[in-house]
Amino acid sequence: MTDTTIVVVSYDTRDLALAALAAARAAAGPHTAVVAVDNGSADGTPEAVRAAFSDVAVLVNPDNPGYGAAINRAAAARPAAYLCAMNADVILEPGCLPTLRRFLETHPDHGLAGPALVYPGGAPQASCKRFPTLGVALGELFGVHSLAPRNRWQRRFYCEDLDLAREATVDTVSGAVLLIRGDAFRRIGGFDPAFRMYFEEIDLCRRLRDAGLRVGFCPAARAVHHHGASTVQTSVRQVAYYLSYVRYFAKHHGPAAAAALRAAVALSTLGRMAALPLKYPPLDRRRAALLVAKEGACARLLRGLGAPAATRA
Repeated sequence: MTDTTIVVVSYDTRDLALAALAAARAAAGPHTAVVAVDNGSADGTPEAVRAAFSDVAVLVNPDNPGYGAAINRAAAARPAAYLCAMNADVILEPGCLPTLRRFLETHPDHGLAGPALVYPGGAPQASCKRFPTLGVALGELFGVHSLAPRNRWQRRFYCEDLDLAREATVDTVSGAVLLIRGDAFRRIGGFDPAFRMYFEEIDLCRRLRDAGLRVGFCPAARAVHHHGASTVQTSVRQVAYYLSYVRYFAKHHGPAAAAALRAAVALSTLGRMAALPLKYPPLDRRRAALLVAKEGACARLLRGLGAPAATRA
């Protein structure tokens, strides 16, 4: 079995993927496999990777099954003692993987560890969180956290009450890049492919905890994250984000909490639809098209909330 498999997932991010793979190859130790998984890109990513890196395995998923399912397929093709899952918009800094590996080797009760993330300019990025509660979700939906971004609930959610200059046990780390024990990954069945975009890492960490394993945050390990560069346009993200949010609550908090969140998302979306013509008045063709796109995204979200199969556990 391979010692470590590094999996980089891309979707129409050719240049970012090439940079991520170059850093991953530099970080790879002996007996390490580097795998590029492309989820149906139209920008020539698979061909560019093959041309640049003869030692990188390329898997192509033309059906674009989502981030978690892509990791699952690569992990099944290249089983390893340790699995590093990462987005194509991440650059591993020197020493990142060995530091995460040492953490897991010295903390046998932990199944997964994540590094400190920074923006390209070096500014720190939120890298770990607590599991979301209904209160946190409602505060986000109705703008409480936007109006008072430093409120104590939000600070606690992002673990700002902890000393994040030191190693810490946390609920969940960012899915942008993480290192997990291969046996733990296989034991819990990998990522849940029902989470195509968003909440896949939170669900994974939750199931690790339920299996008796902990999650570690390692600030000595660092990675640069071009936040948002590997996702699609805002309107599509919004639909996927809230449907995954409701799905997560249905799976881990039960039908009552999921129903409450579903109703809150629907109410918030209806309010947004009513306000959109004021925010984006259709004064010309471009703004009219923008308004139609945003209203359409809201309509898709409402339809998704009404489809039980889309949000059930």
